[in-house]
Amino acid sequence: MTPSPFLIQLALLFLPGVIWSHLDARFGSRSGPTQIEFVFQSFLFGMASYVVVYAGYWLFGFNFIIIDLSKVESQNLLTSAIVLQIAIATVVGFILGIIWLYAVNYKWMTRFLQTIGATKTYGDEDVWDFTFNSSDATSEYVHVRDFENKIVYAGWVAVFSETGKMREVVLRDAIVYDFDGSQLFASPRIYISRKPEGMHIEFPATQANTKELQ
Repeated sequence: MTPSPFLIQLALLFLPGVIWSHLDARFGSRSGPTQIEFVFQSFLFGMASYVVVYAGYWLFGFNFIIIDLSKVESQNLLTSAIVLQIAIATVVGFILGIIWLYAVNYKWMTRFLQTIGATKTYGDEDVWDFTFNSSDATSEYVHVRDFENKIVYAGWVAVFSETGKMREVVLRDAIVYDFDGSQLFASPRIYISRKPEGMHIEFPATQANTKELQ
């Protein structure tokens, strides 16, 4: 079935918000949004993109065309000027989506509220995600202690899993020691997977010696 001109125009108008929502759903949200939530987010994100474009047009003295959505079904609104606005808003929406991912993944709002003393919580995700998403350099160098085999994996966190049934982490420039502190072997990268209750991680680095460890 061929899409109607109404649906095509509407889809193009909300393209900035749809792209932003896809970025959030793929790389930001811990659980995927429902269809209704996705549509609502696309509308809000799209409106935010157009507001930024409107501000830019106003700042540089250009004429921003307000689109009358009530006429989308009855006539073709996609003039060259409006298509240009949509293209600019799409680029703006993509950039804002990336900034949004930084805000979500690095918990800018949570950290701001913590700074002003409004909250002591760390967000919706567990401590595992919060710690390894932190920009604090002392969270990057770890010792993963294996009590069963009596060895310690020491290295820099290269990749870690999101919240799930297993805790997975890849260490780079890793060195493996026994519990007496003797080095057993070294490896450029080591993959470690444990159940949450079996993962024991220590953070030996301090702000003072982080650069020395590198």
